[in-house]
Amino acid sequence: MNIREATFEWMRARGIRHIFGNPGSTELPFLVSLPDGVRYVLALQESIALAMADGYAQASGKPTLINLHVAPGLGNAMGVLFTALKNRSPLIVTCGQQDTRHIFHEPLLSGDLVSMARPVTKWAYEVKHATDVPDALEQAYHIAMTPPRGPVFVSIPMNFWDAPAERPRTKELHTPHAPQDLTPVLDALASAQKPALVCGAGVGGANAVPEAVALAEKLGCTVYHAPLNSRMGFPTNHPLYEGMLLPATPRLMQTLVQHDFVLVVGAPVFLLYPYFPGGLLPSGVRAMLITDDPVEAARAPVECAFVGDTKLALMELAERTPPRDYKMPSRAVDEARRRSEATRARGKMGAFFVLHTLARHLPENAVIVDEAVSSSLCLREFVRLGASHDYYTSASGGLGWAMPASIGIKMAQPDRPVVCVIGDGSVMYSVQALWSAREENAAVLFLVLNNGAYNILKSFTMAFYPGNEGRMQGLDVPHLNLVQLAQGMGVAAEHVTTPEAVEEAIPRVLQSSQPTLLDVQIDPTVPSLF
Repeated sequence: MNIREATFEWMRARGIRHIFGNPGSTELPFLVSLPDGVRYVLALQESIALAMADGYAQASGKPTLINLHVAPGLGNAMGVLFTALKNRSPLIVTCGQQDTRHIFHEPLLSGDLVSMARPVTKWAYEVKHATDVPDALEQAYHIAMTPPRGPVFVSIPMNFWDAPAERPRTKELHTPHAPQDLTPVLDALASAQKPALVCGAGVGGANAVPEAVALAEKLGCTVYHAPLNSRMGFPTNHPLYEGMLLPATPRLMQTLVQHDFVLVVGAPVFLLYPYFPGGLLPSGVRAMLITDDPVEAARAPVECAFVGDTKLALMELAERTPPRDYKMPSRAVDEARRRSEATRARGKMGAFFVLHTLARHLPENAVIVDEAVSSSLCLREFVRLGASHDYYTSASGGLGWAMPASIGIKMAQPDRPVVCVIGDGSVMYSVQALWSAREENAAVLFLVLNNGAYNILKSFTMAFYPGNEGRMQGLDVPHLNLVQLAQGMGVAAEHVTTPEAVEEAIPRVLQSSQPTLLDVQIDPTVPSLF
C-alpha cells in the first residue's frame, strides 16, 4: 500500500465520496487513479470549488474534501475560505506542495502555504514525512468537526503519494456535551415578564430549530433572528417570530429595550455593521448566551455564557421550562401588509413584488440561498419560511459564495428545491459556477434581481454621505447580458421584464429538472439602508 492508496482507504472509512477542486500539476499524483465510488467535482476556478464544498458541507453536516493547487490556487480561494471560516463549515482543504527534493531552491509553484492559510482556517499544517499523510488527514477531520466547526488546511508535497504506507488509523472523538448547569437560564426565564429569544446561525447549523420552537412555545416569548444570521434559526412564518434584529446599535436598542431578559442562542452578541456609538444591550436588560464557541462566549457582554452543544441545551431548556399561559399572536395583519406592498410594487417590477411571487409559489422543503445584498432585507421579510424550509447566506458578507454554494447544497440534498436569489453584481463574482451546475445537473433556480448597479453601496452613500449620490463612481454595472453568459455555459436562461412574465416564469421554472437562470429586471430605485 502506498500513501495514495492509504488515503483512499481513509476516505472510504470516513464516508468521503466527493473531492471538489480545480486540478493542477502538483495534485495529479494524488488524482491519477481515483477509485470507484469517489467523484471529482470539477469547478473552473478554485473559489468556485471551495464554495461548492462549503454548501455541500453545511447541507450534509459532514466534512467535505477540497483539493487546491499550490499558492496561486490557494490565493484564488482565500476569500471564500474566509467565508467558510465564518460559516463554520467543516472543510478539509488539501493543497499540493512542490516536490520536497528541490523545494530549497524555491521552484515554480512553491510557497509558504501554511502561512497563507493559517489566518482563514482553524488549523493549518504541512506534512513533513510521507507516512504522516493519513494521520494528518484524520486529525484534520476531527478538528474540522469539533465545535465550533470550521475549515482546516493540509499541505501535501507532490512526491509523497507513491511512498509506502501502513493502513490508515481512525478513532472516535467525543465532542462537548450540553453546557453545564443551565439553572441560571431557567431561573431568568421564569422570573422575566417579557423575555426574548434570539436565534442565530448556530441553531440552524446544529439542526436545533425544532428545539428552539419548543422552547419559544413553552414561553410564548418573542423570537428574533440574530443580526445578519447566515442560517435559519427559527421558522420565519411562526406567529412568535418578530423578524431579524438589525445590525446597528440604535435599532438594536430600540427593539430590545421592550424586554427584560434576552437569551441569545448560537450567535455572537451582536454582529454589527456599520458603526454607531453605544452599547450592545439596553441598560437594565439582562442577557445570557448559549454557544458552542468559547471565544464567542468570552467576548459576549452578558452576565452568563454557557458553552456546549446548542441542540442539547435547547432540548433541556424546553423540557425543564414550565409552560406559560398566553394567547398565540396572529400574523394576519402582517401578511395583508406584505400583500399590499407587493401589489403596489407590481407595476414598477419592484423587488417586493418579485419576492412575494416567489414566496407564493415556493415549494415545501425548499432551500433559499441569498446573495441579493441590496434586497436581502426584503427577501427575509417577504419570503417567510416554515420549519420544512432552510436558508443560507454568507456569514462573512463576501460576494461570490451563493451561486456555487447553492450547487453544493443541491448535491447534498438532491430531493429539495434550491433557489439562489442573487443580485446582478454578485453573479459576476462566480458566474463560472453555472458551468458546474450544468455538469452536475444541479437543478437550481438562479433568480437574479437585476438593478444594473451596486445598489447596496448607493444605499450606504444615501445614508452616510448625503448629497454625493450623483458623484460616486464605480457603482453602476451596465451592459451585462447574463442570459448569453448562462447559455454559453449550457444553462437555460431567460430575460424577464414584465410582471406577467414573472408570474408565469417563477412557478414554471421551480418545476424544472435542470439548472435555470431567470434574469429579472427590477426597479432600480435605491432602497433605504435600514
